[in-house]
Amino acid sequence: MRGLLLVVMVLSVCMLQAQNNDERLAAQYFSNKEYTKAADLYERLCREQIQNSYYYDNLLQCYIQLKAFKEAEKLVEKRQKKFPEEYTYFVDQAYLFKLQEQTVKQDKICKDLLKLKLNAMVQAELMANAFVKRKFYLEAISVYEQARQNFKSNEIFANELSEIYFTTGNIELATKELVMMAGNDPFLFEDIKDRLAVNYQSESQYNVLSKVLLQLIQKAPDNEVYNAFLIWSFTQQKDWNGALVQAKAVDKRLKEEGRSVLVLAQMMLENDAYEYALKCYDYVLMLGESKRYFYQAQQGVLNCGIIQIRSENGASPERLKAIELAYLNFLKTNGRNWQTALQMKDLAELYLYYMHNAKLSIQLMQEAIAIPGLTDKTLAECKLVLADAYLIDGASWDADLLYKQVEKAFVNDALGQEAKFRYARLCYFRGEFEWSQSQLDVLKDATTQLISNNALKLWLLIQDNNSDDSTKEALRRFALADMYLFQNHFDKCLPLLDSINTLFPNHALSDEILYVKAMVAEQQMDYKYAEQLYQRLIKVYSNDILADNALMHLAKLYEFKLNDTANAKKIYEMIVLNYSGSLYVTEARKRYRILRGDAIKED
Repeated sequence: MRGLLLVVMVLSVCMLQAQNNDERLAAQYFSNKEYTKAADLYERLCREQIQNSYYYDNLLQCYIQLKAFKEAEKLVEKRQKKFPEEYTYFVDQAYLFKLQEQTVKQDKICKDLLKLKLNAMVQAELMANAFVKRKFYLEAISVYEQARQNFKSNEIFANELSEIYFTTGNIELATKELVMMAGNDPFLFEDIKDRLAVNYQSESQYNVLSKVLLQLIQKAPDNEVYNAFLIWSFTQQKDWNGALVQAKAVDKRLKEEGRSVLVLAQMMLENDAYEYALKCYDYVLMLGESKRYFYQAQQGVLNCGIIQIRSENGASPERLKAIELAYLNFLKTNGRNWQTALQMKDLAELYLYYMHNAKLSIQLMQEAIAIPGLTDKTLAECKLVLADAYLIDGASWDADLLYKQVEKAFVNDALGQEAKFRYARLCYFRGEFEWSQSQLDVLKDATTQLISNNALKLWLLIQDNNSDDSTKEALRRFALADMYLFQNHFDKCLPLLDSINTLFPNHALSDEILYVKAMVAEQQMDYKYAEQLYQRLIKVYSNDILADNALMHLAKLYEFKLNDTANAKKIYEMIVLNYSGSLYVTEARKRYRILRGDAIKED
C-alpha cells in the first residue's frame, strides 16, 4: 500500500514538472513570436486545464496572429458551452468577427449581450470589463449606464466611466464623473486632483474643468468640493484673479472669515504671484480686527514682502521703505514681545542684508533677545542675525561669541551647523585658514545640503590656495576682500581684488575674483556689467565649482533686474539639464516652470 502511494506521488510530481516545463516553453515561444509552436503547447495545456484563462488568452492570441480564425472561433465556442454565464467569451467572439470585418455578426452579439438583464452590479462590472478588454468602449459605457438605471444610482461606476472617457478623448464627461465623485465624497478631493493633473495634457483642458464646475455649482452652490475645485482650476491656469474672485465668493457664502482666501494666498506665494497674494491678505484684513484670521493676514502681508525680496535678491529703495513701514506698523499695533519676535527678526534682516543699516539691525536684535519667554530656536535665530550685524559693523569678536553660543546650544541641529559654518567663515575672513578648515571638515557631512555645499566650497577654496607663502598671501587678500563684500565696503573690496591680479597674475583665484566682482557690480546696480562678468566666468570656467553659482545669479539677474525672461528661462533650463548635481537644480526647475507658465503644486 505504501509502495503504491509512493508511485502515485512520484507520478504526480513528474506530471506537474512536465506541465511546468510546457508552460515555460510555451511562454518563451509566445514571447519570441513563434506562434505556431506556442499554439501547439497551449492547445495541450488548455485541454488539461480548461478553466485556466491565461492559457486560453494566449492560445486565442496565437490563433489571431496566425489568422487561424476558424480554430479561434472553435476555441471560443467550446468556452461558451462550458461557461455559458461568462460574458467574456461572447465578447471574444464579437472581437473575432470585428477582426474579420464581419460587422453584422459582431453587432448582433453585442446587441444580444446588452439586452441581457443583469441582476447584480458584479455582473455589470464583468460584462463591461469584457468589452473594455477588446476595446468595445461604447458598449462598455452602455453597460454602465444601464446599470445606473437598473440600480437607481448615478454614482456607481463613476471611476470606470471616467477611465473610458479619458481613453476615448471625451475630456468633459471624464472630468464630470471624477468631480462628481469628489462632490459626493470630499475625502477623494486630493486623489481626484492628482488624477486630473495626470490625465490633462494641456492648459486648455483646465478650461473644460472650469466649465463643468460652473454647471455643477449652479445646481449645488453650497457644495464645498465643487467650489474648491473651481479655485484650483483657476490656479492651474494661473488665472489668479479668477481664483481670488471665486475664493472670496465662497468665503462670503460659507462665512469662513477668510480661511479659503488665506489658503489661496499661500499657493500664490509658492507661484511668486505676490501681487495677488497681497490682495488675498488685504481682503481678510478688510473683514475687520475681530475676525479670527486678522492676525494671520497681518503676518501674511509681511511674509509676502520679505519672501519676494529674498527671491529677487533685493528690491527698489521705495519698496524696501514700504515694507519697512509695514513691519513697523505691525510691531506698533501688536507690540514687541515673544509673539512678534520673528517679525522683529525679519525686519532686522531687512535692515541688515537689503537696506545695509547694521546699526538699526543691532538695536532691534538686542531688544529682541532681551524679551522673556522666547523659544530657544527663536532666540538662536535672533542671535545669528545679531552676530552677522556685529560682523558687518566691524565688531567681529562679538560676532565670534554669538556664533559659538548658538553652535553650543544646538549641537546636533541644522541651526547649530549654520552657526558653525558662519564661525568658520569668520575665521576664514581673519586669515585663520587651518582653523577654518578644521571646522569645515565637520560640516561637509552636514544634515542640510545647503550647509554641506557651502562648507565644501569654502573648504576647497582654502585647500586649493593655501599651499605656499605666495598663494597664502593671495588667499589672505581675497579673504579680506570677501569680508568687505559681506560688509558692503565695495570701495575697499575692489582694490584688493585688483591687487591680487597685479601681484599674482593668472592665479588660481581668478575665477573667484571674477565672481566677487560680478556680485559687487550687481549690488551697485550696474547690471549690464554684472551680466558681462557672469557670462565671462561661465564661458571660461564652465567646469569649475562656481559655474552653477554664476549661472543662477545670471538667471535671476535676467529675470528680476533686466526683465529678460527669455534668457532667464534659457539659463534655468541649462542648470537643470547640465548641472544635475547642483544645489540650485530644484530652484532652477521651479523658476523655469513658473516662467513657462506652469502652476506650482503646493506640498
